Amino acid sequence: MIKLARNVILIILVLSCLTVCVSSAQTPSPKAADVLANARKLNSQEGPSQSLPEFEKALALFQKEGDRKNEAITIGLIGNVYKNLGQHVKALEFLERALAMKRELGDRLEEGKTLSNIGLFYWNTSDYPKAIDYFNQASVIAKELGDRNLEAAIHNNTGLVYDDIGDARSLGEYNRAIELYGSQPSKGLADAVGNIGGWHLLHGNYAEALRYYQQALEVDQKLESKPSITLDLENIGLCLVGLGRNKEAIETLDRAIALAHEAGLVKEEADSRKAKASALLQLGRYTAALEQYNLALQVYQQTGVNAEPEFKQNLVEGLGDLGNLEIRLGDVASAEREFRRAIAVAEEIKHPRGVTTNLISLGDLQLRQKRFPEAAALYTQALSRANDANDKGSAAGARIQIAHTYRSLRKFDEAEEQSRQAREIAKANLAKPLEAESLYALAEVLRARGSSQDAFNAFTEGAAIAAEIANPELSWRFDFGRGQSLEHLNRGEEALSAYQNAVKTIETVRSELREERFRAGYIEDKYQVYVALVRLLLKLGRAEEAFVAAEKLRARSY
Repeated sequence: MIKLARNVILIILVLSCLTVCVSSAQTPSPKAADVLANARKLNSQEGPSQSLPEFEKALALFQKEGDRKNEAITIGLIGNVYKNLGQHVKALEFLERALAMKRELGDRLEEGKTLSNIGLFYWNTSDYPKAIDYFNQASVIAKELGDRNLEAAIHNNTGLVYDDIGDARSLGEYNRAIELYGSQPSKGLADAVGNIGGWHLLHGNYAEALRYYQQALEVDQKLESKPSITLDLENIGLCLVGLGRNKEAIETLDRAIALAHEAGLVKEEADSRKAKASALLQLGRYTAALEQYNLALQVYQQTGVNAEPEFKQNLVEGLGDLGNLEIRLGDVASAEREFRRAIAVAEEIKHPRGVTTNLISLGDLQLRQKRFPEAAALYTQALSRANDANDKGSAAGARIQIAHTYRSLRKFDEAEEQSRQAREIAKANLAKPLEAESLYALAEVLRARGSSQDAFNAFTEGAAIAAEIANPELSWRFDFGRGQSLEHLNRGEEALSAYQNAVKTIETVRSELREERFRAGYIEDKYQVYVALVRLLLKLGRAEEAFVAAEKLRARSY
């Protein structure tokens, strides 16, 4: 491309030397069709902000030539560009103009395409009944004309609506779209394959989701579509977080953030920052995670709540994630506010998974306050919703928390059963973080039952997974549990080493926090580790070391 540009410059220079005077009227004007083709290419490869000026130029040329069909097509494409830029008032205005013109011209195929695009507009704005209505209108035309590409697009788009409302028919819609598109690389094929990945991600099948997203990425890379590649990378990052591969996730998401920023994709950049925050949270990098959540939420709140309903689902997820981070930092009041707001928005937009995950989080707050019956009720409600939606990730998470609650209520058989079921779900889906959480719940039940050796074995197995996924929150808990079990087995020196490892992990995470209120809040529910360490040192006759540990605890406001 660079070489071609240079050749063009040389030709122009030669011609200018041969010609004394060239009138501007003699300069050939660009062909409208060529400008439109370039605009389409820019939109696919660079994103909407780069392509909009070219689409507007093409529109002016078609109007000048009196080419009403291509004028209508270009108006519809501009509507799609505004939709992707999040400017929904302009998007709907242009799409409706295009639809009226195409109907006036009697172009049924173009009418069907615009009906489908308006359906996507209403899906983006969470008006699902209207979206389905427009897809149905488009479907009638696709079948009438026997157009496989349009029919495939409608199946794919309908699947998006079904996913958002928790309807299991979405997977069938995506598979039908893939069948209609065929094997030739196309944007539609990549979208349908990626949407199957999205279905698996929504249901906690992280490994399977990753496989589909990687397939979609291969297609989009062949098409050199930066916006689609950005979305694929973001989703691959989310899968890697679910699988506990957080360092890989951060590298992938940094690529997505850079591409989105370059292409002017504000929402996609915010989504990737939110996903990166989840990875940072798993790694115990709470300050960095907080920064990324706040950057994402700033976009969702300013753009999403006031003008762009499509961002509300992301707002729900972001609020829930931020609340979980605030719990770890000891800011319970802020966390509860985030969870309740997330549930309200999720109910408003009919986002079932958003309600389920935040019910679990509200249960966690009740559990912290030792209100066990209230916590159990919230977890049970969340589990029922997750099972109805076949959401395996949320179901495993709810079972883990039910196990902790039953243990506190001394219902050990029920608690052990819940933790074992959660582990089976996690293992089946290769979800390492969930498997570690379920092992921790099981180990705590075994310890409470007095089965110290079995508890130690479970804590040790879980600690290996926590180390593999580099999760410090789980690591200190497993080390603390191992220490408690070892004490009961009269293995004092080994218990001491386990407690010291737990304190070392806690101190490492605490030192990374910049704000003093977070440093104090973070340590709040971990004082028992220091107390256990001091008591064991005294028991072992190591008074000086016990005094140092006690002073460290006092310095932490205890």
